[in-house]
Amino acid sequence: MFRLVGRPSLDISHHLRSSADRLLASGHRQVALDLAACPSVDSTFIGVMLYLVKGVRNAAGDEGSVCLLNLSEQVRRQIDTLGVLDRFRLATADAGGVQFEAVDVPAADKAGTTHLCLEAHRNLIEACSTNAARFQDVIKFLEEDLNKPS
Repeated sequence: MFRLVGRPSLDISHHLRSSADRLLASGHRQVALDLAACPSVDSTFIGVMLYLVKGVRNAAGDEGSVCLLNLSEQVRRQIDTLGVLDRFRLATADAGGVQFEAVDVPAADKAGTTHLCLEAHRNLIEACSTNAARFQDVIKFLEEDLNKPS
């Protein structure tokens, strides 16, 4: 279980992505994200959460799930606006007995950030085709940025 405190940044998105890879490699098929202390989310973070959904479903079929806990109405609306709310299980829960470990999240490099953003937005389009019009310019910009000579 993860608990996000504050608005997610690109560095947090990187950390979630790398943590997802480790969890999936070690056999986890159900993941919970407590978003009670998260006032809003952006499209990149939602796209990374979709990466996690794809991973658990590829590994475990319908047995795999990502549960979003304690969503505010704002966060619920942001996810729903992108047409992907149905990809997650939703619940309210008291995590009072859970001991969360604070994690220092290192800054990601520019190329890694660009790749993460590109994949996250492709995940959003794959999950809901109406997002193509919304993010086509973002995808084009990120692809061009990746193809620039160093």
